[in-house]
Amino acid sequence: MRNLGFFRYFVYALLVAVLYVLQATPKLMPEILGSKPLLLLPLALSVASVEDKIPSLIFGAVCGALTDIASGGGVGFFAVLLTLICYFEAHIFSTYFVSNIISASAYAVVSITVLIGLYFVLFRLISGVPDAHILFVNHYISRIIYTIVMFIPLCAVIRFIHNCF
Repeated sequence: MRNLGFFRYFVYALLVAVLYVLQATPKLMPEILGSKPLLLLPLALSVASVEDKIPSLIFGAVCGALTDIASGGGVGFFAVLLTLICYFEAHIFSTYFVSNIISASAYAVVSITVLIGLYFVLFRLISGVPDAHILFVNHYISRIIYTIVMFIPLCAVIRFIHNCF
């Protein structure tokens, strides 16, 4: 049984690599309304909805760090917050709620909206980017929606992998 767990985590790691390339490479992923999704956020949240706390924490940290790197900054904001969010998601679903597509999607909608919204407030609004409100309307709202929409297929793939291995 341990070997099957290894294959599951290996497939997760392959998905991290593929989605990082899709997220970080210009013109590889289609833009909708001028923005691309942050694909590693829904991947980490999907893994956290089916795995235990420690694997969730690790995948949250890796996906967060890679998202920080892809966004052009140093490792920090997404790495720390996504690690905590994934750990608490694994804890909540193992202790209080049944993990299914509906509950995982509700958690993902709130988490993605808060993460991207907080990123905007801290790194665009407070830092004094001119016309930040226009940037939010033209770029960040579509990024939030696009990222949330990508959660459903990624969650289905992760649940399939989790059930197979």
